[in-house]
Amino acid sequence: MNFKRLFTGAIAAVAAFGMAYADTMDASGYPQIYLRGSMTEGWSAREDFRFTREGEVYTLHLASLDGDFKIAGDEWDFDYGSQNSKQDPALEITDATTLTARYTGGNFKAVGLTDVTLSITIRPDAPKADTYLRISANGKEAPAEPQNPMLSGTLPVLYINVYTDESHSALEPEIIDRNLSHKNYFSNAEYWLDHNGCEWLEAEGAASVGSKEEPLPLEIKARGNYTRKAFAKKPFKLKLGAKQSLLGLSKSKHFALLAHADDNYGYMRNFTGFRLGRAIGLPWTPWQQPVEVIINGDYRGLYFLTESIRVDKKRVNIEELDDLVDTPALVSGGYIVELDNYEEENQIRMPELSCARGQHIIDELRITWDTPEEYSELQKRFITDQFSAMNSAIGSNSDEVWSYMDLDDAARYYIVEEIISHHEAYHGSTYLFRDRGEGQKWHFSPLWDCGNAFNGRTTDFFYNCDHYGNTWIPSMRENATFNKKVRETWLWFMNTGYKALEPELTAYASHIAAAAKADRTRWQNARRPDFEGAQGVVDNTDMERRLQAVRDHLSAKTEWLKGQFGDYAANPGATEPERDATPAAALPEYAREDSGIEGPAVEGDAAPASVKLYNLQGMPVSGTPVRGEIYIEVRGDQARAVRF
Repeated sequence: MNFKRLFTGAIAAVAAFGMAYADTMDASGYPQIYLRGSMTEGWSAREDFRFTREGEVYTLHLASLDGDFKIAGDEWDFDYGSQNSKQDPALEITDATTLTARYTGGNFKAVGLTDVTLSITIRPDAPKADTYLRISANGKEAPAEPQNPMLSGTLPVLYINVYTDESHSALEPEIIDRNLSHKNYFSNAEYWLDHNGCEWLEAEGAASVGSKEEPLPLEIKARGNYTRKAFAKKPFKLKLGAKQSLLGLSKSKHFALLAHADDNYGYMRNFTGFRLGRAIGLPWTPWQQPVEVIINGDYRGLYFLTESIRVDKKRVNIEELDDLVDTPALVSGGYIVELDNYEEENQIRMPELSCARGQHIIDELRITWDTPEEYSELQKRFITDQFSAMNSAIGSNSDEVWSYMDLDDAARYYIVEEIISHHEAYHGSTYLFRDRGEGQKWHFSPLWDCGNAFNGRTTDFFYNCDHYGNTWIPSMRENATFNKKVRETWLWFMNTGYKALEPELTAYASHIAAAAKADRTRWQNARRPDFEGAQGVVDNTDMERRLQAVRDHLSAKTEWLKGQFGDYAANPGATEPERDATPAAALPEYAREDSGIEGPAVEGDAAPASVKLYNLQGMPVSGTPVRGEIYIEVRGDQARAVRF
């Protein structure tokens, strides 16, 4: 019987030995421990089941071992096993193996073991990763080196150690705390990546990076908003000490470790959305690779190493713009912004204008600047003007919007979100970018965070299936030019790039199935964070059932969309539509190389009654303007920036 395969991932994390053993310490500072269980008369601590110690190694020899057991001190100061003995045994031991000591949802259970030796190495000052239980039985020796029993052995493993200071003398426990709430970097960290002989990833360029003996520097922090607060399994942001191509992803210092703790579609929401975004030809869509993660020796489960959104030749390939630029020749780009559902400090807000029919929630337009991170007043003005123009055109159903926004990418982005019924699309985590200079437009891209995919109905448009605003898209769907481009792109894409999706989903599900079971074992009994909307981590152990749910949803939705966008099966020869040739809107005078901000107006005076003033967030200003501040002055159909 292959124990590792049958029972991998059987137990969850426990605090290290070397903590609070005051009542059971012997004269040398080491605890006294016993095997306790159904064979020891009511789980008592009997001397004939006491481990003997030689140095750091405890051993116990038994002629046989059969039944439930734990290993604990006199007063249950610590134990391998559950505090709730009523739960079913979580780990069944039927053969010799190596086990890392973990907190479980139940007891250990031995089945017919003979000639048993149990050994535990305890280093009171060492991290829990160095404490493990080894069993030899039935004439078989355990491996010399301990293996984490939770690891599925089917995926690459990312090891991360986070320390309290630069000396790396002690591990930092906060990084794995269920209530980790802040987004500050832990800078004293290191990592190595073992590609674990994963052949299908080797074909995609995967290779091991660093090693336990020679780890590489790293900074790590929690990321996300709701997902960070609501789940014990946290997502993280990584900043490597040097650029690396991890698991065949684009070379960079910046990656995300996404937990997908709420993805009950077999962790396939992002995979499906990203796969379609890449296939339909959006400018850049991030990619991800599955990986099992161990932080500070603690198995954290199945994660998805993901390319972060960055200005880079291999990612969002635009001119990089510095913070606080006030040079007219540079101010037009490049930018990455997010249509956000949270109010942030670095944000421009304005009322959403709408021409949508039906019952649609009209939301506030929140433009959060992503890149660069800090805006000068001139940058704020440019973004405000650009989004005010698009907002006005979309809200009035005017084709003028296509002089600011790339029509083809807008249609392609929408088709992906509609196919996957992502009802939170255009509400948050919706990104647009613009390159620098004349002739440039805003592009819907990169696609990100498909966390609510497959939640919309399969017989309706996704923006009719939620209880919050989906910025702009209901109004864009009133535009005949947009709808024509959507239909043309749909017929072409469904006959070409979409066809490869189903076999890729099947292969992906098979790659991660074992790790999904290990992840469930790790998190099924995890205590939830102290947060009002906290949730448990989803169960994706039945991967075939989850995969079928994805197939069923996609099949039903694309069948319904045939009646909306056209029957692609009846148009097998549909070709890729030509790119839209609408000329880009000219840059405003203040964003040209030979111009700057105008000023000053008459100091201290209120604006004339015939003139309307707006702040740089697009909100009307009444009363006397603040001296020294910049405003947008509108006279009829003319606008300019003025400093009072």
